[in-house]
Amino acid sequence: MTMTDVATNPTASATVKKSHPIRGILWGLMFGLGLALVLVVTTVITLAIAPVLITIAVGTIIGTLWSLFGPAKQPKGAAPTPPPPPPDDIAAPSPSQDPPASATPPPPPPDPDTPDVSGATTEDG
Repeated sequence: MTMTDVATNPTASATVKKSHPIRGILWGLMFGLGLALVLVVTTVITLAIAPVLITIAVGTIIGTLWSLFGPAKQPKGAAPTPPPPPPDDIAAPSPSQDPPASATPPPPPPDPDTPDVSGATTEDG
Protein backbone atom coordinates (compact mmCIF):
# COMPACT_ATOMS: atom_id res chain seq x y z
CA MET A 1 0.00 0.00 0.00
CA THR A 2 1.49 3.32 -1.00
CA MET A 3 0.69 6.81 0.21
CA THR A 4 -1.48 7.44 -2.85
CA ASP A 5 -3.58 4.39 -1.95
CA VAL A 6 -4.25 5.88 1.47
CA ALA A 7 -5.02 9.30 -0.02
CA THR A 8 -7.50 7.94 -2.56
CA ASN A 9 -8.99 5.30 -0.28
CA PRO A 10 -9.62 6.75 3.19
CA THR A 11 -10.90 3.40 4.50
CA ALA A 12 -7.52 1.74 3.89
CA SER A 13 -5.56 1.36 7.09
CA ALA A 14 -2.02 2.65 7.21
CA THR A 15 0.46 2.22 10.01
CA VAL A 16 1.98 5.54 10.95
CA LYS A 17 5.18 5.46 13.00
CA LYS A 18 5.27 8.06 15.72
CA SER A 19 8.81 9.34 16.24
CA HIS A 20 10.17 11.14 19.28
CA PRO A 21 13.24 13.16 18.23
CA ILE A 22 13.59 15.08 21.52
CA ARG A 23 13.55 11.82 23.45
CA GLY A 24 16.14 10.47 21.00
CA ILE A 25 18.39 13.49 21.57
CA LEU A 26 18.22 13.05 25.34
CA TRP A 27 18.90 9.30 25.25
CA GLY A 28 21.66 9.87 22.68
CA LEU A 29 23.25 12.39 25.00
CA MET A 30 23.16 9.84 27.81
CA PHE A 31 24.63 7.23 25.47
CA GLY A 32 27.38 9.64 24.40
CA LEU A 33 28.27 10.48 28.00
CA GLY A 34 28.45 6.81 28.93
CA LEU A 35 30.48 5.96 25.86
CA ALA A 36 32.91 8.81 26.55
CA LEU A 37 33.31 7.66 30.16
CA VAL A 38 34.03 4.08 29.11
CA LEU A 39 36.48 5.15 26.40
CA VAL A 40 38.38 7.46 28.80
CA VAL A 41 38.52 4.89 31.62
CA THR A 42 39.73 2.14 29.28
CA THR A 43 42.29 4.61 27.82
CA VAL A 44 41.00 4.23 24.27
CA ILE A 45 40.86 8.03 24.09
CA THR A 46 42.81 10.56 26.13
CA LEU A 47 41.16 12.72 28.76
CA ALA A 48 40.95 15.91 26.73
CA ILE A 49 38.00 18.12 25.87
CA ALA A 50 37.97 17.54 22.10
CA PRO A 51 37.78 13.70 22.02
CA VAL A 52 35.20 13.64 24.83
CA LEU A 53 32.97 16.22 23.09
CA ILE A 54 33.27 14.39 19.77
CA THR A 55 32.24 11.13 21.45
CA ILE A 56 29.24 12.82 23.13
CA ALA A 57 28.22 14.41 19.80
CA VAL A 58 28.45 11.07 17.99
CA GLY A 59 26.29 9.43 20.69
CA THR A 60 23.69 12.22 20.41
CA ILE A 61 23.56 11.84 16.63
CA ILE A 62 23.15 8.06 16.93
CA GLY A 63 20.29 8.50 19.44
CA THR A 64 18.52 11.05 17.25
CA LEU A 65 18.81 8.92 14.12
CA TRP A 66 17.60 5.85 16.00
CA SER A 67 14.53 7.72 17.25
CA LEU A 68 13.69 8.89 13.73
CA PHE A 69 14.45 5.79 11.67
CA GLY A 70 14.60 2.90 14.16
CA PRO A 71 11.99 0.14 14.33
CA ALA A 72 8.61 1.01 15.82
CA LYS A 73 7.56 -0.68 19.04
CA GLN A 74 4.52 -2.92 19.08
CA PRO A 75 1.55 -1.66 21.10
CA LYS A 76 1.38 -3.15 24.60
CA GLY A 77 -2.27 -4.11 24.36
CA ALA A 78 -5.54 -3.46 22.66
CA ALA A 79 -6.85 0.06 22.46
CA PRO A 80 -9.02 0.97 25.44
CA THR A 81 -12.74 0.93 24.80
CA PRO A 82 -14.71 4.06 25.62
CA PRO A 83 -17.17 3.86 28.53
CA PRO A 84 -20.79 3.14 27.62
CA PRO A 85 -23.14 6.12 27.38
CA PRO A 86 -25.44 6.78 30.34
CA PRO A 87 -28.92 5.26 30.20
CA ASP A 88 -31.59 7.43 28.64
CA ASP A 89 -34.13 7.00 31.46
CA ILE A 90 -32.08 8.92 34.06
CA ALA A 91 -30.75 11.59 31.72
CA ALA A 92 -33.81 13.90 32.04
CA PRO A 93 -37.18 13.60 33.80
CA SER A 94 -40.16 13.11 31.54
CA PRO A 95 -42.68 16.00 31.38
CA SER A 96 -45.59 13.69 32.35
CA GLN A 97 -44.28 13.34 35.90
CA ASP A 98 -45.72 15.67 38.56
CA PRO A 99 -43.20 17.91 40.29
CA PRO A 100 -42.54 17.04 43.93
CA ALA A 101 -44.52 18.88 46.63
CA SER A 102 -41.44 20.74 47.79
CA ALA A 103 -41.11 22.31 44.34
CA THR A 104 -44.14 24.63 44.89
CA PRO A 105 -43.26 27.76 46.88
CA PRO A 106 -45.07 28.43 50.18
CA PRO A 107 -47.70 31.24 50.28
CA PRO A 108 -46.37 34.68 51.20
CA PRO A 109 -46.76 35.84 54.82
CA PRO A 110 -49.61 38.29 55.54
CA ASP A 111 -48.82 41.97 55.29
CA PRO A 112 -49.06 43.68 58.74
CA ASP A 113 -50.39 46.93 57.18
CA THR A 114 -53.54 45.38 55.69
CA PRO A 115 -56.60 45.33 57.92
CA ASP A 116 -58.00 41.98 59.03
CA VAL A 117 -61.21 41.28 57.08
CA SER A 118 -62.28 38.26 59.12
CA GLY A 119 -63.84 40.43 61.83
CA ALA A 120 -61.93 38.90 64.69
CA THR A 121 -60.05 41.17 67.01
CA THR A 122 -56.66 40.38 68.38
CA GLU A 123 -56.76 42.85 71.24
CA ASP A 124 -57.53 41.66 74.79
CA GLY A 125 -59.83 43.92 76.54
